[in-house]
Amino acid sequence: MRTKVLLSVLVLFSLLASCNMPAGQAPIAQPPANEPAADANAMATAVELTAVARVTELAGSAAPAAAAFTATPTPTPPPAVAGPCGPTVTATVNANVRSGPGTAYDIVGSLMLGQTATIVGRNDAYTWWYIDFPGVAGNHAWIAGSVVTSACVPSVVQVVAAPPLPTEEVVEAPPTEEDEDGPALQLNPNLQLQPLKLLPDLVVTSMSVNPTPTKKGQQITVDITVKNQGLAASGNFSVQWWSSWAVVGKSLSVPSLAAGASKTLQFTYTYEGCSTYDIKAVVDGGGLVNESNEGNNSLQDSLLVKCN
Repeated sequence: MRTKVLLSVLVLFSLLASCNMPAGQAPIAQPPANEPAADANAMATAVELTAVARVTELAGSAAPAAAAFTATPTPTPPPAVAGPCGPTVTATVNANVRSGPGTAYDIVGSLMLGQTATIVGRNDAYTWWYIDFPGVAGNHAWIAGSVVTSACVPSVVQVVAAPPLPTEEVVEAPPTEEDEDGPALQLNPNLQLQPLKLLPDLVVTSMSVNPTPTKKGQQITVDITVKNQGLAASGNFSVQWWSSWAVVGKSLSVPSLAAGASKTLQFTYTYEGCSTYDIKAVVDGGGLVNESNEGNNSLQDSLLVKCN
């Protein structure tokens, strides 16, 4: 009785399994009716193995379906294409910006080194640029082409007419009564007088040689008189006597000379040759004194030295 029940269960399970099998798969073979029935434990084990195999098959068939599913990627937008650049200038130095195309126009601002501005026009000679410059009248101004570099400038740039040159304000003097000799002198109220600076002026007034005639090997004395004909004391200076135009014979130092004062200095010298010598006296030859006249600091003459 037990064996019949097990066989019935096995047949029922086989029918159910054959209904779920894929098309084309052969059903599990049933034992012939005239063969003896298998052991009940062996039959139970076979049923269990068949069920496990079916579950494994179903799991394997699901895996490719899952692998076949892939997410659709999000399309990447194309890179933006830069548009055409606009005409600009860039300052190569700290540059003035003016109200017109020329240095006679007023300075209205500046472009510092590396700063840029947009070009909106030019002058007729292509030497000045008319640029956007907020904050001034009309929000435009001018900058010289020599202090900037330009970029993206089209082949045709609008020519902008230069504004009128600035004019100095004329100050009219109040009316005055005329005297018998004509109109009274009109004084400029804006005139500023500079203070008068008092300076010295050193000059050589005389140069004399004794004895004359002069002989070779004979000691002579040379008297040189200098005067400060300026309006201030001189301070320290030197006086030189040149025994020829190429050789300085003697040099003396003077601590100072007051305005209008004179001083005589004496030199001694001996000529070892006989000839006619061009001699001269020089005051402040080193240029230490700031004088009102630097062109009157020397006096020249000639001296005959006899052989016997």
